[in-house]
Amino acid sequence: MAVNGMALGMRPGKPSTLPHHVASRRTWRARLRQAVLWFVACVWGFPTLWVLYETFFAGAGRFGFTFANLAQAWQVAPFGRYYLNTLVMVFGLLAVQLLFGAVVGFVLARYDFPLKSVITLIFLFQVVVPIYAVMIQDYRMLSSLHLLNTMAGVMLPYTVSGIAVLSFRQAFRSVPRELEEAARLDGYGTFGIFRRVYLPQAIPAALAFAVVSVTYHWTDFLWPMIVTNTDNARPVVVGLAMMAQASESGMQWNLLAAGTAIVILPVLILFTLATRRILAAFAATFNW
Repeated sequence: MAVNGMALGMRPGKPSTLPHHVASRRTWRARLRQAVLWFVACVWGFPTLWVLYETFFAGAGRFGFTFANLAQAWQVAPFGRYYLNTLVMVFGLLAVQLLFGAVVGFVLARYDFPLKSVITLIFLFQVVVPIYAVMIQDYRMLSSLHLLNTMAGVMLPYTVSGIAVLSFRQAFRSVPRELEEAARLDGYGTFGIFRRVYLPQAIPAALAFAVVSVTYHWTDFLWPMIVTNTDNARPVVVGLAMMAQASESGMQWNLLAAGTAIVILPVLILFTLATRRILAAFAATFNW
């Protein structure tokens, strides 16, 4: 026998509410979670905020907004040359990694061939094992090729990226086969299908990987520090370390902070302007 809401004493059309103690518990949990997130954000962001304060508001015997620290730091070290080196290495590597990752990811996603699983595992292994585990072998190889103290020597160990290959592979696997078949019926060959069907679907993967690659290589320190010894090949992070070692600027915190700001401001501005799109690209991409 059916029992309606009127028989149970419930008013029709009125949604049921949670008991007071349950709602109060959920409210306190949400507030606690928010407080923890704010605390972590403040702890994480404090060094950056301190650097910006020392750069734009502090100095030797003065207080107030100023660009003098940035100008002085730019003159103390050849940051123009460091920036040029960094831009060439970072975006040159990004172009090579995207090209290789897109082609290899397309092959792994759409073709069957012997040892396909083994090749995929090799790229996954490259993601797991850091480059520093084979640093000595890389250094010896670059020395035998006479590529030490060159931008090519800094870039060479990073030219093949397992993250790029796996990201493009995952993006291409999500493309329906029907789109490829329709493109073939329209007369497109393999390259045309790759360019017109698959690449547009991989834009989020390319964007997400570009963020990872640019931020990693923009701030990479150990490997460039080992293989470079002149300003002609040093990136901006190594240049900042050289500036910190200089006797005339080593104890001037405002200059060190300004030099740090010169390094981090481009990446910081990029993330600030494109946060939502970057997070959306990450959510759509890294689900191997």
